Amino acid sequence: MQNSKLIDLLKTFEREDWRWFRKFLLSPYFNSREELVPFCDYLRKQAPDFNEKAIRKEKVFKKLYPKETYDEKQISYAMNFLLSQAERFLAQREIDASPPITNNYLLKSLVNRQLNKHYKYQFEKSEKELEKFVDESIDYYLFEFQLSEVAYAHHYGLNKRTFSPHLQKASDNLDQFYIINKIKYCCEMISNSKVIETAYIPTFEKEITQFAEIDKYANTPLIASYLEVYRLLTSDKAEENFEVLKKLLNRYKSKLPIFEKRELYYYGINFCIAQVKKNNQVKYFAEELLQLYLEGIEQEFLLSNGYLSPWTFKNIVKLGLNLKKYDFTEDFIQKYHKKLEEEYQEDALHFNLADINYRKKNYQEAQIHLIQVQFSDIFYTLGAKTMLLKIYYEINEGEALFALIASFSIYLRRNKKLAKDVREAYLNFTTILGRIVRAHKEKYPSIIEKINNTQRLFNRNWLLEICQPKRKVS
Repeated sequence: MQNSKLIDLLKTFEREDWRWFRKFLLSPYFNSREELVPFCDYLRKQAPDFNEKAIRKEKVFKKLYPKETYDEKQISYAMNFLLSQAERFLAQREIDASPPITNNYLLKSLVNRQLNKHYKYQFEKSEKELEKFVDESIDYYLFEFQLSEVAYAHHYGLNKRTFSPHLQKASDNLDQFYIINKIKYCCEMISNSKVIETAYIPTFEKEITQFAEIDKYANTPLIASYLEVYRLLTSDKAEENFEVLKKLLNRYKSKLPIFEKRELYYYGINFCIAQVKKNNQVKYFAEELLQLYLEGIEQEFLLSNGYLSPWTFKNIVKLGLNLKKYDFTEDFIQKYHKKLEEEYQEDALHFNLADINYRKKNYQEAQIHLIQVQFSDIFYTLGAKTMLLKIYYEINEGEALFALIASFSIYLRRNKKLAKDVREAYLNFTTILGRIVRAHKEKYPSIIEKINNTQRLFNRNWLLEICQPKRKVS
């Protein structure tokens, strides 16, 4: 049972999910199989780890059917029934979480039953529900379209030969829903094609973007924002489009839903990253990138379930350090490391404080922080060992340097979790560093050539910097 679809699904359940799922199973309307309730109770006790021995089919069968002989088909049927109910429960929770969906289905039923008084009351209630949308999300236009569609169906059913504004509203909201999604998908296709080989064909690309520029739609926050992203991805004047996109994100920050805001900001973030990699106005775009990250954190749309991603945290620290904003970066680390999930907090704090002190040439303080890194993530391990190698080189600790090069190289070769490219890049770093500290200065030109010609290599610039005629490590 350990690797079953049922257990995979139940592993995602939180405490509230289990509580409501049990109530769901107790309802005769949803569930007519009594054994599913004790089955659910037993599995709930095994969550979240679901020990393999505790959930063996034979053991579970005995709990559910103590007086019966083990039957493989019977327990398999029970698993399938419980899985089916769990899936139905999740679907029902999604419906319950969206009043507009429930209201629209109810309105359709009232129209079909010709309950006009009920319909009028429910329609007014549904309109008020939609007014609660504080942002103009894609779903908002979908729900507006569906509501207008039902309203027109009701009008048509009354056999009135009069003008209905609902027909126009249904058409307009369908247009907005379609245009937003179509431009959004075009942007995703174009963006993906720049990273991986794809066979995407963004149909009606030119037509839909031209249509989006019509005054009627140009001031719709999501249409205007994604249209500018499209231009950012396709225009020869991308830098100008980036400036316009920034203004739009600021103008519509209270109207854009969190999910869409995150998507739009990441287009801006990725554009800045690309410019930095191209060495195009590096300082300017690094500053802009840092600002976009900070806005995302302060407005909390770059947080996931209230937590900051370790990679976003690391990227911001790296940006701050590269811009030599040491005081800002230290303040950021101290303020936001608590926003990481608990298991990453201490390593993020000490590793990044070590990095600041290393760059400020406070090598002893850097080592004090590195000692406190517990290696919660493999990249902290790699980063900490690399930083320690650089410190040993800078303070002329030859014996410690050679010992760490040897042990680090063994670690890299034996670690099967490392991607081949990552392993190769770090191994090349340790190998070339070893050559530099052993070589006489007349050998440096050939080592520099090696550095420049090595495809996969971490800390390339640092190796080139130290590969100059100066004191040797002993």
